[in-house]
Amino acid sequence: MQYDRVQLKLSVKAAMRSTRTRPMLMTLLFSVIVSVGTGIVNFVGNLLNGGLGSYSERLWSYMMSGYEMEEAMERVVLDFMSRGPGVMLSIMMVSLVMSIVTYLWQSVMGVGYEGYALSMVRGEDPDSGKLFCAFPRIGGVLVTRIFTGLFILLWSLLLGLGLAAAMVAVVVIAAVTDMVALPVLIMIVAVAAYQIGVVWVTMRYALADYVLLDQNLSGMDAIRESKRLMQGNVSRAFVLQLSFIGWYLLSFGLVMVGIAALVVPITVQAAYGGASDITGMIASAGVGLLVMLVALIGAAVISLWLRPYETGAMAKFYDWAKGSAAPAGPAGWNGPADYTWSTHSTIPGPGSGPTGPTGPKDDPWN
Repeated sequence: MQYDRVQLKLSVKAAMRSTRTRPMLMTLLFSVIVSVGTGIVNFVGNLLNGGLGSYSERLWSYMMSGYEMEEAMERVVLDFMSRGPGVMLSIMMVSLVMSIVTYLWQSVMGVGYEGYALSMVRGEDPDSGKLFCAFPRIGGVLVTRIFTGLFILLWSLLLGLGLAAAMVAVVVIAAVTDMVALPVLIMIVAVAAYQIGVVWVTMRYALADYVLLDQNLSGMDAIRESKRLMQGNVSRAFVLQLSFIGWYLLSFGLVMVGIAALVVPITVQAAYGGASDITGMIASAGVGLLVMLVALIGAAVISLWLRPYETGAMAKFYDWAKGSAAPAGPAGWNGPADYTWSTHSTIPGPGSGPTGPTGPKDDPWN
């Protein structure tokens, strides 16, 4: 099955339009649920700590009370130490447990959102209940995420050793010769190779969550199947994710415009109108706040629209990779090859229409 990134993304947009419960509303609901759940976990952790809270919370509280950074840090340390070693150990254990619970909660909900996106691009018109589809497989989610994070870390450390060796070579060359261009070139190549290596490693596991949901695999089985599906497709997946960068730049630009709209007029007014011109300062601040509010709302709308678009594109990529991959044989993982979730999708798939200069575009800058 031929891969066509433009048609893939267009099919995701079509799926977003045809879903009765708008993906932007589902994304907003998802964000609220995750935030509320995380807040509840933090609140419970604070109660178990006797109301002392976390180090960062106490530090922020003291800084908001007018203390300098060094004074605030000293007071936080004294607060913890004054409770005694037993309480200190208890606080550390509670903080560790709450961090694990928070990570598990956010991971399960994140996988559930990917399940929602997978159902959406298959034309199944999912409702809000699909956001919780990963909870029956909570153990598999945790194991898969732990293994994935561990392998990425180990590969990153291995690649980091290569980068460190290149840095040593640069230092040696710079010390024994007068050449400047060669050490700089080696450093650029080494850093680029490290970044490419990290991207390659990360992309290999990019489909593990979809495998977990769709094929009921977890842990090493899900990771092996993800690696099998990504054979020869790492660059395609990377370019697909990179193609959304324009939307992120637009969102970032709106935030920067909003901040500048607030800061610049006030700064100019204070410099040329005088700090005593209260009326001018208020007027400048009012207009700036209005512009910043509009810009932040625009950035939030883009974010709510972009998340299902990008997640749906990776879900569609999973469907394409699974449909085009060779059946698993003795050299690969010998697992199931049929969908366990899917009805037949009514959304057009990759390669179903014209592309290029006379065809449709997936995004304005493409």
